[in-house]
Amino acid sequence: MGKRRQRRQGEVGPGRTSDDSTTAGDDSATTDIAPQNSALDAEPVGSMSTAKRVASLVILFHLCALVLPPLAFQTSSPGQPSTLFASLFKPFQGYAQFLYTDRGYAFFAPNPGPSNLIGVAMETPDGSVQEVLYPDLNQQWPRLLYHRHFMMTEYLNELYWPPGPPAELATQDPEAARLWKQGRGRYEAVRDSIVRHLKQVNEGRDVKIRRLRHHQPDMLDYRADPIALNDERLYEILRDQAPTEERIEPLPSKDAAAGKTPAGDAASTEAQP
Repeated sequence: MGKRRQRRQGEVGPGRTSDDSTTAGDDSATTDIAPQNSALDAEPVGSMSTAKRVASLVILFHLCALVLPPLAFQTSSPGQPSTLFASLFKPFQGYAQFLYTDRGYAFFAPNPGPSNLIGVAMETPDGSVQEVLYPDLNQQWPRLLYHRHFMMTEYLNELYWPPGPPAELATQDPEAARLWKQGRGRYEAVRDSIVRHLKQVNEGRDVKIRRLRHHQPDMLDYRADPIALNDERLYEILRDQAPTEERIEPLPSKDAAAGKTPAGDAASTEAQP
């Protein structure tokens, strides 16, 4: 029994020791595992490259949705967007609108333009009228909430279309008259929606709004007369009225510029009986 037990502990088989068996076992284990590791390493290579390609396309798509809206805004003329950038931005328009990134960002530096705000006249419980300004950094907090109100007032100004169209435009250009009515209707719909919301916040009491424009002082004027950025002189009331035809004076003739007035012109400027 003792010899048999020793053989079990010291020898694995004839001519082999336990050390040899261990070494052989390690070699066989290494031989068996190595192909498996190489197979596992070979699989993620293709999948990782595919994942990188997909991630790159997603990032590129998102960057285009961020870059194209400001370019389309900066290259557009009043009432007419750029044909090139409008066509480039069209595939990204729905995505940009969903994330609310379809902005022109013209109010950021350098050289930001004026800010478009709204003044809200609200009837108080005692019957008096109180006017508040939107947006107001003291009322809308955190900063993101202020920014959202700022975008609302900028959007209202962007949609503005004066009352009209003139009566003669309907006969001269019916399509232009139709677009005029369409633009005015869109502006009134957004304006009335803001008024209804503010009236609900004001517990049903009367609410009226008006558009304001907050200018920045010119550098030369500011050096001559330093004023605060919230000075009342920097606010302009944007009236909602039909456009008026500006009278264009004729260019002076060479004789008029030299101080000579032709006889025919002198007679024509006299009052007729």
